[in-house]
Amino acid sequence: MEQLKQLNNQFRANKSSTFNSGKKDAPKRDDDIVIIGMSRTAMTRAKRGPQRNTGTEAMLKPVLEAVAQQSGIKKDMVEDIVIGSVLQNGAGATPARMGGFLAGYPETTNCQGINRLCSSGLQAVAIVANAISSGEIGMGIGGGVESMSTGDMMGAVNPELLSEQVYEHELASNCLMPMGITSENVAAEFGIDRKAQD
Repeated sequence: MEQLKQLNNQFRANKSSTFNSGKKDAPKRDDDIVIIGMSRTAMTRAKRGPQRNTGTEAMLKPVLEAVAQQSGIKKDMVEDIVIGSVLQNGAGATPARMGGFLAGYPETTNCQGINRLCSSGLQAVAIVANAISSGEIGMGIGGGVESMSTGDMMGAVNPELLSEQVYEHELASNCLMPMGITSENVAAEFGIDRKAQD
């Protein structure tokens, strides 16, 4: 929760910062990092919705195309695409690369897939922002993709192959808890009902 508060504070007016200072024409700085476009697919129901048989690379294609069109960038200027995903093998690096190619980004645009559980997309954006801030890249795309229809939430770990130490350690064994149970725990501990979480 503390990290969420810190993140929210980034978006509040700060007199010592030009970011979101309320001034329409705040002075530009050399270290400004600017989001110039964004896009997303529609959210549909898992297992029964219209995207239930759609691969994540096919979901990424129109989103990555829309970001380039909306922002007016040339695709060959994008140096890195970082996509977060939880359920896909290898954090979805291969489908992310395929989605980039399908959307017309060249081989010179690097790609990586990351998994930071439910914060994967947010972490991808942070990775791109940090890479720009440090001078590693000049332009990148960060985002996330997931399919609850094609992904298997419990498929990432085979319980039969885990060491006995996992079952003897409370925190390690809690990693096997399904999302439905964690949602119930959040509802009970923080008073956020399932409808609000969904």
